[in-house]
Amino acid sequence: DYEGKMLSDRTGLSFAEISKQVKGLMVTLGSEGCALWENGEQTHVPGETAKAVVDPTGCGDSWRGGLLWGLENGRSLRECVALGNRMGALKIAARGPQNYTLDFDPAAL
Repeated sequence: DYEGKMLSDRTGLSFAEISKQVKGLMVTLGSEGCALWENGEQTHVPGETAKAVVDPTGCGDSWRGGLLWGLENGRSLRECVALGNRMGALKIAARGPQNYTLDFDPAAL
């Protein structure tokens, strides 16, 4: 959300206006999920409940990994954001930036 606000402040454009110029704008909101903006319209994609809050190191990278995997596999932006939220919830429950394992098959989503 910090980067999104900075982008909006520096361009003078709202999230709705920015989203009309790109494929989509995602504003992560931690455990609250993500605001997904497409063509000027906002959709809230709920967060996933983490089993524990152990270490936030690497959560953003995990989120982006889920997003990018979904994009590479032809998923909708909403599906990609939901997968990113799930990845972040898995990551925060494990110590260290890469010490977590998937408890699901992303291809089955």
